[in-house]
Amino acid sequence: TPRALSTRNKARRASTSNNMVRLGLIACSSIARRRFVPALKSSTVARLERVGSRDPAKAEKFALEFGCAKSGTNEAVLADAEVDAVYISTPIALHEQWAWQAAQHGKHILCEKSSFRSHAAAREVLQLCAAKKLRFMEGFGFRHHPQHALVRKLIAEGRIGAPRVFHGELTYPRPPVGDFRLDSKLGGGVFYDGGGYPIAAALMIVPSTPVSVSGQLHFDGITGVDDTVAVTIFFAGNEVAQCVAGFGLQYRARYSIIGTEGRIELERAYSVLPDAPSVVVVETKTGSERITVPPADQFRLMIDDFANEISSGKRERDFEGQALKQSGVMDAAWRSHHERRAIGLAEYFK
Repeated sequence: TPRALSTRNKARRASTSNNMVRLGLIACSSIARRRFVPALKSSTVARLERVGSRDPAKAEKFALEFGCAKSGTNEAVLADAEVDAVYISTPIALHEQWAWQAAQHGKHILCEKSSFRSHAAAREVLQLCAAKKLRFMEGFGFRHHPQHALVRKLIAEGRIGAPRVFHGELTYPRPPVGDFRLDSKLGGGVFYDGGGYPIAAALMIVPSTPVSVSGQLHFDGITGVDDTVAVTIFFAGNEVAQCVAGFGLQYRARYSIIGTEGRIELERAYSVLPDAPSVVVVETKTGSERITVPPADQFRLMIDDFANEISSGKRERDFEGQALKQSGVMDAAWRSHHERRAIGLAEYFK
């Protein structure tokens, strides 16, 4: 009977919600379609609950594409009591406002990078999340790929001696006309879109605390957005990180860490396809070794790490601390360019 069917459907939803984190999308972006939602569909700890967009028709089409029964506006996602968490993939300039609204509605937040354009905004959103006992993760999916854990293990084992110099780069072709990355009003430019990757990698790989930052940017004369950035980070253990990003260039996504006894390099550091192996190269005085890391879906691993933290309630991973540190270094690098001086980080990490 209809009543019996309704009862079974309610029971099924209750059973699912007890075991899986229900995610709503804020925006139907390209990255959501290509990587995030396919990874989410394969997760055993999270599922797609509702699709949102500023254009309800676009949300409905996206939802049908991925077999999701519910769609509507972004506001409808936040108002849905069956949505536990949101994935925000709007243009960068809109991340902060949607993160704030999501926290106000009691939703856990997984926000695409760069989540914040100022350290002050990061503190405000993260303080609200803490007050409401919500989790916040910045969506640097590459952090969750096992090749980086291997790099940290090799460093901890002393394979390259004491680490001293980190070099990271992310360069790629110029975005097409009309892309939000060429629109300064939407948070365009390479600094917030690509520059965060080598910075996040440096903060993940270099073992000591960052103490000061120096940044320089070049701005495109046609669009007014930054198209090249170089950031130098100095660390308490006398390590230094040089982070470079730019568009209108050949694609390259690597980092290396040089130590007193050797060097480690990743040939594909930031965006590894889920079915592709990756390679960690270790160079020492005894020769060069190429270590193959089996394929892994970094988006799936990111989603599962996020969902498991929510479900367990144990807060074993400091996603919020990562986001706060990242925003501090990015804020200092931006200031450094405009103030033409190195910026100490003590005021950021009190």
